[in-house]
Amino acid sequence: MPIELTRPELLYLLGLIPFWALLTWPRAGRGVLYARGEPTGQRLRWSGVRAAAILLAPRVLRVLAFASLVMALTGPQRIEIVEEMTTEGKGIGLVVDLSSSMLAEDMGEAVSRIEVAREAAIRFARRRPYDEMSLVGFGGQALTRVPPTNDPELIAQGVESLEIQLVRDGTDISGAVLTAISRLLESEREPRVVVLLTDGAHNGVELPPLVTARAAAALDVRIHAISILSPDESLLGARPTIGRLRLAQDRETVLQGLAGLTGGEYFRASSAAALDSIYSEIDRIETPVERLIEREVRHSERRWFFVLALTLLGIELLLRGSRWGLVP
Repeated sequence: MPIELTRPELLYLLGLIPFWALLTWPRAGRGVLYARGEPTGQRLRWSGVRAAAILLAPRVLRVLAFASLVMALTGPQRIEIVEEMTTEGKGIGLVVDLSSSMLAEDMGEAVSRIEVAREAAIRFARRRPYDEMSLVGFGGQALTRVPPTNDPELIAQGVESLEIQLVRDGTDISGAVLTAISRLLESEREPRVVVLLTDGAHNGVELPPLVTARAAAALDVRIHAISILSPDESLLGARPTIGRLRLAQDRETVLQGLAGLTGGEYFRASSAAALDSIYSEIDRIETPVERLIEREVRHSERRWFFVLALTLLGIELLLRGSRWGLVP
């Protein structure tokens, strides 16, 4: 395993060792080596290899101790590469229509579209714990209700707080998608996905939805578009009026274009069960990915150098206080 120094510049302190050695090196006539406990008459100056080794040993130990302390100060770290499996979510922007038409109670049992949309979005968010989600409500303008977060409960609380009066009435789909994209770009999560739910046709005046779709595609943002409508508004319904048919066609053209140009899917929901099924399908399409991640784990090794330095200094003291001594 590789070793890395956090402060390698401190290694220059080792350059002090030669100067210290020159100042303290034994010279002729300096120091008398003797065996403790012997009669004074037997304390003789030693010569030869054995005497030189005993004379140099304390100095060598002190040099090694100093070098160990310098190494400890440089902050040596042992680098370990750890492999682990991780579930990687995506960046998802939930976009919910808050126009006044969402108050229509045509989802069965006097349930409004906004109630069905809220409940389905909450269940979807709670099934996506690995994603980084944001929430945008829109009508004639777009409002970021929850910025990007990894907490699905924050998204659920944000969805519960969505009310029609939060924004000006209208259906500016382009503004909503652009706001969702800007929130997605605040995160590094990829791929980036917008899940758009609306019950109306675009009536904003600033930017056509298909131009927005091309911008999303250029930024590699995928859009899944959901049209929520009552059963009698479906193109397959019996005897639709010309105005209603034209409105439905405009809505489908816009939403299909948003999805098709960005690689997403277009869905139609005419009931709470159908909407839940659509969110489940999006959940399946945007399945989190399991990846093998290599992670660096750094272990500090400086304590071992401190222990070594203290050990060497202890041995030096023991040697100086042992049977063999040096005078002065």
